[in-house]
Amino acid sequence: MDSSSTPLTSSARALWDSRYSGDAFAYGREPNDFLREQVAGLKPGRAICLAEGEGRNAVHLARLGHKVIAQDLSATGLAKALALASEL
Repeated sequence: MDSSSTPLTSSARALWDSRYSGDAFAYGREPNDFLREQVAGLKPGRAICLAEGEGRNAVHLARLGHKVIAQDLSATGLAKALALASEL
């Protein structure tokens, strides 16, 4: 069975789409402090950001020169992540 069609996944997707709707970024546009501290000084490489939401961490990594893949359940969050990334 495809997990993308389960009621649990559908309700979670709706919850996050609602959370990320609107113009404001739910968690801001800057990366979280933990990520910022962990990647400081790392040589650019490849990164995958799971449950990325609106893209703040993925965009930060890309600004540092990393090649980034971002994934999230919310299409609304990913659309905002792409918009944020377009500002690079």
